[in-house]
Amino acid sequence: MEAAKPQGCSPWLVDRDRITKKEDRSALCGKSSSRRIFFVLVSVVLVAAFLAACGAGGQSPASSAQPSASAKASESNKPAESAKPSASTAAPSKDPIKLGVIVTSTGPQGAIGEKDILGTQMAVDEINAAGGILGRQVQLIIRDDGGDPTKALTAAQELVEKQGVTIIAGTTLSSPGLAMAPYLTEQKVVQFGSTSSDSLNDPQKFPYAFSQSTPASLQAVAMVKYVADIMKAKKVGIISETAAYGQAAMTAYKQELEKKGLPAPVVETYPQGAADMSAQLNNLKKAGVEVILSAALTTDAVRIIKNFKSIGWSVPYLGSVDLGTPAVIDGAGLTADTPVYAIGYPKWAKSDKNPVSQKTKDFAARLAKKMNDTTLKESPNITGQFYDIVYVLKAAIEKAQSTDGPKVAAAMEQLQDFDAVLTTTSFSKTNHNGPGLDDMVMVVAGSLKDGLFNLAPGY
Repeated sequence: MEAAKPQGCSPWLVDRDRITKKEDRSALCGKSSSRRIFFVLVSVVLVAAFLAACGAGGQSPASSAQPSASAKASESNKPAESAKPSASTAAPSKDPIKLGVIVTSTGPQGAIGEKDILGTQMAVDEINAAGGILGRQVQLIIRDDGGDPTKALTAAQELVEKQGVTIIAGTTLSSPGLAMAPYLTEQKVVQFGSTSSDSLNDPQKFPYAFSQSTPASLQAVAMVKYVADIMKAKKVGIISETAAYGQAAMTAYKQELEKKGLPAPVVETYPQGAADMSAQLNNLKKAGVEVILSAALTTDAVRIIKNFKSIGWSVPYLGSVDLGTPAVIDGAGLTADTPVYAIGYPKWAKSDKNPVSQKTKDFAARLAKKMNDTTLKESPNITGQFYDIVYVLKAAIEKAQSTDGPKVAAAMEQLQDFDAVLTTTSFSKTNHNGPGLDDMVMVVAGSLKDGLFNLAPGY
């Protein structure tokens, strides 16, 4: 039979007493009431402290501030709001920065892409010689799309998925650029080229797509302003390729002519790379047009200008910067007297009223040395665009302190009045084309000398 427990001895103390010597039990249970109260109070304090600690660790501030899944999805493809570096204390990488480059260096427009590569390489060589970007050298990984949208997309996928690039300089042409844009948006990879299609300048749809070329809509404003306000022409013709650039330019020409109150233009189109445009020019001639607005790239422009001669017709012919390239000047036999006028840049257009800056002269000297051409018969327009692209990217990466796509895109949107070689470049959250209307004038395409052009008549 179990012995009776001493009166006033709590069960907790009895259980605890089982590890004490038998002869000490009665002494322990015989302690004063104040001793028992002390143990109870200690127990209460310990339990309360334990519960408080558990409650404090149950929910962190970070977890309570997480956005909902729907909020995350709606913002998933937008650049980061801030280009500030993260608070991580990890040592910066010293691995090279891989810069993907996708240009059209073969095919009918291959001459343009070759100049794109030249400008890119010039800039990278200078940057690497000066210490690189964020202390890292720049490694170029160049791919040719041949002007084919499918090849451009394939090249972009390879650069992102196999090479791990987060920034791509390119493309040369608008159609390949449009083909890449949805994929690069999904991958949050910056694409920065010389495309002129207004469809790509859509930050809501393509938040990672930027261009260092004036969009077709602004080129149209500059050309139509010259036609209407300086030439005082009344009957205007348009000849346009049917690819993305041509469609965008033709639409913009029509809109700007209507704004100026001019009659609807006579329009002729052709497929990019067509061998002969004599039929289209004859139709424009029969319609009695006084001036032609062109949406044609290098090789096509050469054929059109030659077709002018073959049908014995001459009217002013206005077009993009491509008309001022050696490929067109030499290919079509242009001179300073030929009425072919190209979009040009004020920094590279000489006149008594427009002195050339030292920065322009210095770049012209470096380009001449690079090409081993002391007289610089090369137009800086195309080479300069991709040269500027690299330096704008450098500024954005340094501002973001990162090569992460969203951070670089956010930094580019904050870039204002960047003094590039060809233009003064600015971006915003609603505009991803760097040059503006003030960066354009019409120049005499065949007047190229020492890298500079004469302003078109009337300025």
